[in-house]
Amino acid sequence: MPSPSSTGPARSVTRLVRGLRRTARPGRREGDSGRPPNRSATAAAVRFGLLVVLVAGLGLTTLLAHPSRRGLLHAVHSSHLVAPLVAVVGSAILVAALTPRTLLSFVGGALFGTLAGSAYVLAGVMVGATLAFGVGRLLGRDFVSGHLRGRFALIEQAVASRALTAVMVSRLIPLVPFGISNYTFGTTSVGFGSYLAGTLIGAVPATLAYAALGAATMKGDPAAATYAGIAVGGLAVGGAIGTYLVWRRRPRHQERQRSEPVVLTATGSD
Repeated sequence: MPSPSSTGPARSVTRLVRGLRRTARPGRREGDSGRPPNRSATAAAVRFGLLVVLVAGLGLTTLLAHPSRRGLLHAVHSSHLVAPLVAVVGSAILVAALTPRTLLSFVGGALFGTLAGSAYVLAGVMVGATLAFGVGRLLGRDFVSGHLRGRFALIEQAVASRALTAVMVSRLIPLVPFGISNYTFGTTSVGFGSYLAGTLIGAVPATLAYAALGAATMKGDPAAATYAGIAVGGLAVGGAIGTYLVWRRRPRHQERQRSEPVVLTATGSD
């Protein structure tokens, strides 16, 4: 029979082992209800999947429906007195449905002239961009924030730190898909105020240029159409230069500093 002096240390060791086992159990803590902790991650993944399906479905619908200049012109012309309201609401819906804003600006300029057409289309574009951003933030932010690693996380941080500039430059480049970028910015940590201001500042020049091109084409003015085309080309070049300058200032040194502890930890664990 063990002596009382020997049972004390034995009980202490047993309690220590039991405590270590409790802390080592994955997904269970003292006081937890026993539910797995990855339910929120699963819900975030489901919401992100819905976002991907939504954007893909909108893109496919736009490709199949393929709204044309003639069709948009006829739709707004047939509205007569409510044509400006139709232009604003229609632009908002079509932008959220991934219709190119350059097409909308061209049609707006052809119907209402450069200034009025730009104003109507820009109002609709801002509403549609805000709606798409909200959907992207609601459905995709949790999943993206939990899965960004390495270079992608650094890029996201760089975009968020220069949110106004990043959004503005992306709007100045005609080749960047405006509709998809609206949803994409919603999944990042870019603030809504910076997103809204960058979208407005960056969208105004292209909207004016394409509206002027549409107005000149409708009037049959080749000189004005040439000037508008030059302005569109200048925007493309300026946006490309801005993209290059932003890319050069990406945080490469932070990437090296973050990768070093990972290598040292892996070496020490061997």
